[in-house]
Amino acid sequence: MNRRPFRPAKVLAAWLLLAALPAGAAAQTRVVAIGDVHGALPEFESILKQTGIVDARRGAKEGWAGGDTVLVQVGDVVDRGPGTRASLDLLMEMEKTSLKQKKGKVVALLGNHEVMAMTGDLRYVSPEDYQSFAGKDSENIRQNAYREYLAFLKERAELAGVPPAQPVSQEKWMAEHPAGFFERRDAFGPQGVYGRWLRQHDVAYRSGDVLLVHGGLSPNLTFDDIHEVNDSMRGALQTFDRGWQSLVKAGIIWRYMTMDEAVVEIQRERAAIPMRETDDTKQREELEKFIGLLTWLVSPDNPTWYRGLAGQPEQALGPRLQAMMSRLKIGSIVVGHTVLAGYEIRQRFDNRVFLIDTGMLRPAFGGRASALEIQDGRFTAHSAGQPPRALSPPDDRFRGDARRG
Repeated sequence: MNRRPFRPAKVLAAWLLLAALPAGAAAQTRVVAIGDVHGALPEFESILKQTGIVDARRGAKEGWAGGDTVLVQVGDVVDRGPGTRASLDLLMEMEKTSLKQKKGKVVALLGNHEVMAMTGDLRYVSPEDYQSFAGKDSENIRQNAYREYLAFLKERAELAGVPPAQPVSQEKWMAEHPAGFFERRDAFGPQGVYGRWLRQHDVAYRSGDVLLVHGGLSPNLTFDDIHEVNDSMRGALQTFDRGWQSLVKAGIIWRYMTMDEAVVEIQRERAAIPMRETDDTKQREELEKFIGLLTWLVSPDNPTWYRGLAGQPEQALGPRLQAMMSRLKIGSIVVGHTVLAGYEIRQRFDNRVFLIDTGMLRPAFGGRASALEIQDGRFTAHSAGQPPRALSPPDDRFRGDARRG
């Protein structure tokens, strides 16, 4: 694996700059990390108020009140619960007002459910979520979409050289595409209000020697630094968008298909290519690449899906995790994605890994809203309605190794 060259002159310059700072001037930025929201807007607002991110008296609609704090939401704002749209709107408003005030920062990371929303995996969208996107024209939009879908089936059959597929009944199709379905798909598309915003965001964020990421970084991955991880995911989403549009233009998939429906048509096209008089090698290669991309986006090693930090035995994973963290000069990792028993922020791997998904959406998980506060080397757990709880710092010996690495 290629390593970036060591630049001693830059290291010396940075050391001299730090040495010139007055004593006490280098206090660590306050970071507040919040785990999976899943449309639980009231719970999300409650922990924002409790940690001073929004004004407890005036409410979340007033925007940012966090001062110089960095708020890191580690992904999975969307799906499952009823408040996907409102929760995203709140994050976007806080981001805008913090920028306007030139104080603090809002870092909204991508989780697997944000990626699912952008790529058409709609398995966990609630009826209330769809309804929040519905408007006065929703019924006309659905009727027009149904006619467009029937036309696609006819054209698809002509392209494949087979009889048209038998469509499901209109009643069943409408039930599968409720009011708000198409508006939601458009909103998370490349040009949609949420799709444009999310596609600008990262999967991992670093503050000092603390890394925050939705699922985690798998030691199975090969990468040089966190920038490469973020660039890789951004590139994957761009490639997905181009590939999806290409498949739509070629008549292989319909633009509003779910991911599952699209995969069926792509597999059908792959199987048909060898049987045609002219073997379209380029198209076959493009289909293979797209399937490979889809496989990566749902891979258990993808940073938005990885669960090893929450579930793998510490004795087995520990040495490889330590090697990766030492190489990246990371002292601790903060992750969401996996709800654990007890619904409390927990630590693993000698207190170096912080698990902060406490099942905020009560109807789905039974948990509570919580946040992890990080400042001046101290880690504090905040749970809704409870006093703050000091957590043990990461193991000093390992942190020393990380700094030397």
